[in-house]
Amino acid sequence: MQSMLHTFPKQQLSSLQILMRRWHIQQRYFRKFFELVNFEDPQSFREKTNYRKLYGNQPLYAQLADKYRVRQFVEQRIGAEHLVPLLGVYDRLTPEIFDTLPHQFIIKANHGCKWNKIVWDKSQLDIPATVKHFNQLLRRKYGLTSGEFHYALIEPKIVVEQLLVADGKEPVDYSVFCFHNSRGFEFGFNVEIQDTKRHIHFDQDWNVLEAHCSPEEVERYRRPKNHEQMVGLAERISRGFDFVRVDLYNLEGQIYFGEMTFTASAGLHKHGTPKRAALRNSQWELDRNNPLLYLQPHTIKQPGRFALATRGA
Repeated sequence: MQSMLHTFPKQQLSSLQILMRRWHIQQRYFRKFFELVNFEDPQSFREKTNYRKLYGNQPLYAQLADKYRVRQFVEQRIGAEHLVPLLGVYDRLTPEIFDTLPHQFIIKANHGCKWNKIVWDKSQLDIPATVKHFNQLLRRKYGLTSGEFHYALIEPKIVVEQLLVADGKEPVDYSVFCFHNSRGFEFGFNVEIQDTKRHIHFDQDWNVLEAHCSPEEVERYRRPKNHEQMVGLAERISRGFDFVRVDLYNLEGQIYFGEMTFTASAGLHKHGTPKRAALRNSQWELDRNNPLLYLQPHTIKQPGRFALATRGA
């Protein structure tokens, strides 16, 4: 399966482009944490995330962070039965499109994060406002401010999928932190408590690493049905990557793929509890010498004489 990654394009940047991106990433990072990223020897999970933002193979990450194009990759790795049914893909929304859609669905812009809208009742939807909103999103470049440059490489589309429903709500979104390192495959779970922005972090044995909720809520989200199958599917999807977050839904035993995330929280998150931070730091063994995943020094294009003269002016 890893050979599939060889079919993706590789990043090509000049030393001047690297310098400018590095400055941008460092500026954002310093404003947030009052320290600089150690690009030469990144140690923490968030430093490694920022290393990936600078030196990662952005065309590869772009194709797999694309909420539409990733479907083909996932189908090849785990099968079409784990894809949320697709209702339509559009270069631009029009009011007429909604005539063909069912009562409930979810609309997404494929080139950003949290650019979606859940429609529980189409009859209550402000269709003109929805059309305007998503067509405006098509013109936006997600990730440039945060330094997640791979999102800007995605060809914008509007994706409409079947709405997954469990007990009248969205199903739980299980974020599986997947690591392939010298010890093999390691993982952890992050669960966002429904209707809140609070999270529970579990290790691979479902011990709580960090929780922002009551013990009763922790038990509600601990070890779902088919959790071993979830881990197996996440491992197959993530194979070939030193780290990627794979989001899955477990709907009455049927597991659906959500998305792949390569720069979790843009590398601008707090470390969390010392226990969680230490575990995540050790699990991600940055495979920086892998040319499929990261830009190699010998592939960085040196600027021509004109660029050098301009930079020195």
